[in-house]
Amino acid sequence: MTRSDHFHRRDASVLYALAAALVSVISARAVDAFVTQGIHSRPTTFVSISAVTSLWATTPKSSLKEEGDIFESPIDALLADEVSTLTLLEHVNLNVPSQEHAVPFYFGVLGMGVDPRRAANLVSGEGTIWANCGASQFHLPYGETAQVLPGHVGLRYDSLEPLKARLESNQFESHIDSYTIVDPNQIQVTDVYGNIFMCRAKTSSVSDIVDTVRQPVVGTISEEFPTVASAYGREETECRGIDYVEFPCPMDTAKKIAECYDCVLDAPTTVLGEDDDPKVALVGFGTIPVDTGRASQYLIFRETLEELDPYDGHHVGLYVGQSVADFEHAFTNAIQAHMVWVNPRFKDQTATLQGAKTWRQFRFLHLTDVKYGKSLLKLEHEIRSVQHEAWAGPKP
Repeated sequence: MTRSDHFHRRDASVLYALAAALVSVISARAVDAFVTQGIHSRPTTFVSISAVTSLWATTPKSSLKEEGDIFESPIDALLADEVSTLTLLEHVNLNVPSQEHAVPFYFGVLGMGVDPRRAANLVSGEGTIWANCGASQFHLPYGETAQVLPGHVGLRYDSLEPLKARLESNQFESHIDSYTIVDPNQIQVTDVYGNIFMCRAKTSSVSDIVDTVRQPVVGTISEEFPTVASAYGREETECRGIDYVEFPCPMDTAKKIAECYDCVLDAPTTVLGEDDDPKVALVGFGTIPVDTGRASQYLIFRETLEELDPYDGHHVGLYVGQSVADFEHAFTNAIQAHMVWVNPRFKDQTATLQGAKTWRQFRFLHLTDVKYGKSLLKLEHEIRSVQHEAWAGPKP
């Protein structure tokens, strides 16, 4: 049984019983800022409400290392490989005031590919462009003011040498704010608007959606878009995908954010941090192997003492479940938690199950304390079914 099957065991009473349960916290003396950690497991058969708290009662094998990649941190024992109900962290949506910097930055600097479904907009110089990287994308619509992600995005590469060479050549100097070679396996790049990208050399050990599915790209030869092919055509994207997206969150919210994902989307989560230190919540996507406990992708929420910048409307897009039933259960849970939201900017304006089934997606704006209904963090989520027309993987 996968985590996807758990959706079919949740009803309103289970949802709110889980909301009352605390997320256990793994002891952590240090948490590296740019890497991720193994995910909590739970029995492959969903247990009774009375046993809810025991789901989070497992004890880590040892405390975290003082330094180093928290991929090396201990994990809870898994009974078998798990599959998160969050199938793919597909896109990040950021408004850009023009294509002047976005096009050379995403396609030239970061080594992403032009999506042919939006390539005509690149030719015209107007409209939304999609920058593809492996199974994921960046959606870059026009907006008078550029949107800036308050945290950063982790990108995966097989090798950083080509990226490093482009940065050191200063060819794209006017289209970036800065870059730092953190170590041989990490380069931090900041665009002209302040969006931060941590580019990491990382070979995946899991055969998963992020490794086997590819968004379409304009190749090096294209009769339909010859100028795009000449400038930015690729047979395969150099950037292999989105590893994670990290957001800052207020103090004392990480555990409740993890509860929100667990209770509403049945997502596997882990919370790091000890005592009164700032906590970090990790939300896992894709396959979680028994031997590592590492998910394929993550959303990360890191508590901070600093005041957060006002939310500017950026959003993340993700696919949930492996079937239509999974998607419908996710929507039902979101409705019960009073989280479903309509964004007037987009045409998929629905707050009903029938509407969500028609559009094959729905949205929510607030990560919520599902026990008390209080907003914890403003971050629009575009939740899609694997039947959505843009789904690049196999149809159910």
